[in-house]
Amino acid sequence: MPPLSQFTLRFTLAITTPLVSALAACGGSSADTRAARTQTAETGPSCTSRDTTAVGVAVRDYITNARPTPQRFLSAAGTDSALPDDGFKVLQDKGPTYFYTSDPKGQAQVREKLELSGPYASLLVVYRGSAEADNGNTVTVTLGGHYVGGEHDGRVAEDRAIAVRCDTTGWRLVSPTVPPADTTLPPQADAPVP
Repeated sequence: MPPLSQFTLRFTLAITTPLVSALAACGGSSADTRAARTQTAETGPSCTSRDTTAVGVAVRDYITNARPTPQRFLSAAGTDSALPDDGFKVLQDKGPTYFYTSDPKGQAQVREKLELSGPYASLLVVYRGSAEADNGNTVTVTLGGHYVGGEHDGRVAEDRAIAVRCDTTGWRLVSPTVPPADTTLPPQADAPVP
């Protein structure tokens, strides 16, 4: 057994070495901190989070304001009209989502599945492209589509160009969209005035 002094020295090194390393990693000179803040201020906020990308924000706005309100979603598969991954993820977060191919046999299978699962409005969302401005801090995403199956089969969802801007909190709509009136519901009678 080593003498007590060697044991104490080894024990002290074993405990303090990781602690000193952790503190050194967390530390830094105030000049380093100022330089990092300056670089962040010059490059602007980071708008790269997968959940808040420009396309994702635009898709959420598009489907939220579509009339009739969609309850299921389809995305073109294997074409240039397919939504990017971040847009497809938004569809999945909002409701059941299916791939819709250009193959008539595949389309028939999807239509059959939709019919068996109930008479819910199903919207095929089509990506028409995007354009950047303001050094990439503003993106205009164009989306369109149409309803598949059920009573709204073939009804066109108008193409919309949705502008999204990166600000200090992430990607946000340039101007909020006011949802159109839902024309699929009968108008309600005015309440009598007492």
